[in-house]
Amino acid sequence: MSFSLYSVSGQGFVGRDENITELVKQLSSKNKIGFSLSGIRRIGKTSILKETKRLLEKKGIIVIYISVWSIVPSTVDEFAKILNRATILAFEKKLPKKFKFEHLLVTGTKALQTFLQNLKLSTTVAADLEASVSYVRKESDDVENAMKKSFSLIEDLSRMTKTQSVLVIDEFPSLADLTYGTKNQKMGLQIIQLLRTLFEDFKLTKLVVSGSFRDTLENLVTKSKAPFYKQLLLREIMPFNKKEIEEFLKHYLHTLKFSDEDTKNELYKITSGIPYNLQLIGKEIQYLELKKIDRKKLSEIIKIVLQKDGEQSFKEFTENISPSEIKVLKGLAKSPGLSPIDISKQEFIDENSVNNSLNLLGKKGIIKKVKRGRYEFTDNLFSEWLKYQSLL
Repeated sequence: MSFSLYSVSGQGFVGRDENITELVKQLSSKNKIGFSLSGIRRIGKTSILKETKRLLEKKGIIVIYISVWSIVPSTVDEFAKILNRATILAFEKKLPKKFKFEHLLVTGTKALQTFLQNLKLSTTVAADLEASVSYVRKESDDVENAMKKSFSLIEDLSRMTKTQSVLVIDEFPSLADLTYGTKNQKMGLQIIQLLRTLFEDFKLTKLVVSGSFRDTLENLVTKSKAPFYKQLLLREIMPFNKKEIEEFLKHYLHTLKFSDEDTKNELYKITSGIPYNLQLIGKEIQYLELKKIDRKKLSEIIKIVLQKDGEQSFKEFTENISPSEIKVLKGLAKSPGLSPIDISKQEFIDENSVNNSLNLLGKKGIIKKVKRGRYEFTDNLFSEWLKYQSLL
């Protein structure tokens, strides 16, 4: 089986039986239940979402999937365009006449209404499209109405085609950063609140969202003042357990033998059970055509992986954190288990900065607090890369 550093579904998907079973069962039921998935980066949230999408579609349920990180530029206008395009593509086979969203964008203003009528769409669907397309083509500046119609389009198409649907928004918290107008005014929170209000009344459309930072996602979903408070079930995606790693190895490296159980345990420890890390190391094992591996060979492979792929794999972690946070991380990487006071002394930064950095790094999911004054990396391979960088 070939390795992939991208999200996978179908034959490449391994494990997560409990997550997938619950999502598919609840989202295909008549219950009005949606989900919020949280988990550190590269833990496999997107793969879970895409595998759920695949299985729901086999049941005849329409799934509209969008990732907020794919919206470039990160504006409300672009979000509206991407959402409408994804919606029409998802419903394409159920529409009276096949067409693409781009066809609407190039249809003249006067001809648009006639064009929509000729498609024999319901009145509400035609009205949704007319309003949202007019906004995308900058013929209207009513952004709130355009977003309302873009979201309503999913429910109205579901009603017209008598089909259940699910809207999946990956990296949902980043919606809050969407901007509007020439002054780049942030209005993502208003969109999130609008979405929440609309979904209260939707009968055929369910919502699934995901986010990498649990703290950020909780501000939108679980806290009492959050827009989606008590609206979605919160599920945290955990690292692979040992059973799932066994399944992964059998699936991708079925001919590989381990010299002893300690070597297998070391693989579990260094990858932290993160699917992306397993793919990184697994592809190198496959490339070297190894049939047997011991701890010494595993250490060599890890070093090779960090040399070849470390910077590309982990630079996004270091690009979005402050110099103080990097110092704290390097201190923890060099001496696991250091207390904040020890980090302060070792890295020559004041204790308040250390504590602030630890708090921020915890919110970002890069470290976790195991007990008072003790922190660990959520990704041990990232820790190894930091140590490797310190030795260069």
